[in-house]
Amino acid sequence: MIKNRRNLIIGIAIAIFVIAGALFFYKEPQKTERVILNTPSKKLERVELSSESFPVYSYDAQQLRDPFASLIVKREERRKGVSPLESYDIEELKLTGVAWDKKGGMALIQAPDGRFYIVRENDRIGFTGGRITKILKDTVEVKENNKKTKYMKLRAEEGG
Repeated sequence: MIKNRRNLIIGIAIAIFVIAGALFFYKEPQKTERVILNTPSKKLERVELSSESFPVYSYDAQQLRDPFASLIVKREERRKGVSPLESYDIEELKLTGVAWDKKGGMALIQAPDGRFYIVRENDRIGFTGGRITKILKDTVEVKENNKKTKYMKLRAEEGG
């Protein structure tokens, strides 16, 4: 009996708090009146704008990236038997040196992870299936599967 009475008192107290809170936060809607102003309208003047008053801009989006393309690029899964240089894009690799021996030209390429690799002509490079076609004095020419040719240039180190 005491337990039922205590539950009843708690229920009534909660109801009082809910009602008090609702009354505290209740706002009466504001009444708005429509006012129509009878003012004489001003005469509108026509203004001619010339191109001299505003600068002319041109926008060429050919060289810009697609704004709807994802900034996060998923790499293709690395296949078994693929060299480490085939798991990077050609733009991520850096040509750091070129040398020649009896067999022909060699290039020293640095991967983004900081490791260095020696490559020769006809070696595969890049995850798009590129193949080194020429090694020149300061350039490596790479031909990709999609018949596009890319060039890696040797740059002088800054500083020191």
